[in-house]
Amino acid sequence: MRRRIRSRTNGRSPETDAVVLLASELFTNSLRHSRSGGPGGEVTVAVFKLPGRYQVRVTDQGPRESEEGDSFPHLRTLDPLSEGGFGLRLVANEASRWGTIHEDGRTTVWFELDRVPPTLDS
Repeated sequence: MRRRIRSRTNGRSPETDAVVLLASELFTNSLRHSRSGGPGGEVTVAVFKLPGRYQVRVTDQGPRESEEGDSFPHLRTLDPLSEGGFGLRLVANEASRWGTIHEDGRTTVWFELDRVPPTLDS
């Protein structure tokens, strides 16, 4: 996944490392917290190079059923002693925009990262 994202962002743009990092966080969250992490699970990662920005959409098979009901991606209360719960916060802090879409039993977490305009050499 990381290699494919690098190829979509030309691998050398100033934003490439951030796009790869944030997409990796969302991919890992999908495996860890959704039905996609189970046998036969599936996660789709789509990368779009749009005018002035990159957009990444990570779609999984929706929340796992739990005793507490369905759980959709959301920012958790910051607990510095916890070993987890920082991935989505990283996306929220580093992305230009982000959000979630819930439809047809699937969950998509998306983010956009504005591209730095190229500078002209004198």
